[in-house]
Amino acid sequence: MALTERERQILEKIEQNPMISQNDLAQLCGITRSGVAAHISNLMKKGYIQGKGYVLTPPRYVAVIGAINMDVYGIADNDVVGESSNVGSIVSAVGGIARNVCYNLGHLGVRNYLISVYGDDEEGENVRSDSFANGIDITYCKQFSNSSTSRYLSVVDANGKQIVALDDMKISENITPEFLEQREQIIINAEAVVIDSSLPPQTIAWVCSKVSRPIFARVVSVNKATRLLPVLDHVDTLVLSEAESRLVSGIAVHDEQTAHVCMEALAKTGVKHTLMFVQGVGLIYRGDDETVTVPLPESASHAMRYENGAASGAMSALLWARMEGRDDSQSAHLAAAAAALSMRQVTSVFPEINARVLLEHAGLGA
Repeated sequence: MALTERERQILEKIEQNPMISQNDLAQLCGITRSGVAAHISNLMKKGYIQGKGYVLTPPRYVAVIGAINMDVYGIADNDVVGESSNVGSIVSAVGGIARNVCYNLGHLGVRNYLISVYGDDEEGENVRSDSFANGIDITYCKQFSNSSTSRYLSVVDANGKQIVALDDMKISENITPEFLEQREQIIINAEAVVIDSSLPPQTIAWVCSKVSRPIFARVVSVNKATRLLPVLDHVDTLVLSEAESRLVSGIAVHDEQTAHVCMEALAKTGVKHTLMFVQGVGLIYRGDDETVTVPLPESASHAMRYENGAASGAMSALLWARMEGRDDSQSAHLAAAAAALSMRQVTSVFPEINARVLLEHAGLGA
């Protein structure tokens, strides 16, 4: 017998945590406990549940914890003149590292759950619409009343190079250990967990204390990079730029040689794999068996290079490559391909990304 949308929602949560209580189900689904009991009774009658704690093992999935933003991009038409108005274009779109990773993973065929927060403002409604339109599962997100959705403002020059960026991510302070405890089973049962340094320090520490599967961490901005310092020994894969490298390793990176020194220092702290973007060099990935450098060439038909989504694209590809059993060289080339694709448009994801496109652009065929 067919499931209703509510029954499907409840069944999905039970699949992730067979021992979940009806009170917890009611809270996550936003309905009463008696309503949950009625839906569970229907699921049992339909044969989907044979008793508490007796369900099939769920398929592999990734838990992604971090921000959803409303991104606003200002693109100058000409050289930017300070302390003056400049002619250009303004584009807005739903983004944020966690959301972008979920978008990419979903299009690559990796089941995932976004764990985040957003407001009850117009931008929050845009978040909901974007998630439904792009198949992003926000079941474990929470919409806060009387709160503003996180915003990110980026101004880039006529060549696509970022001049300055501002973020207003106060709502992300609600992603607390207590918030995650209500979603603990979905986190600890994940094949891998993605976090970024915009999360509160105590939240990062909670994740690292609970998760035994690989943790993929993205360093976000020089202002928040040091939040990962206490937990580097828990990080499987770290993604960062040369500007952020000194803050997490104590080593300033300015070329390929210093990047290798930095990665070696990070390895001594316990970081198993490192992916770094270095200006004038490209993408460098230190894997299990080798360190691979892949340039990020500019195509004649895509001279503009918008960098905002490059790291999220690369991390998504690395995670997909891991789940596909790819070696270090293939992983690096897939990450570079995803980064290059993301640079083609001002918004942070390449709309047509999928496994076939990624393999083709990485030179790995289908």
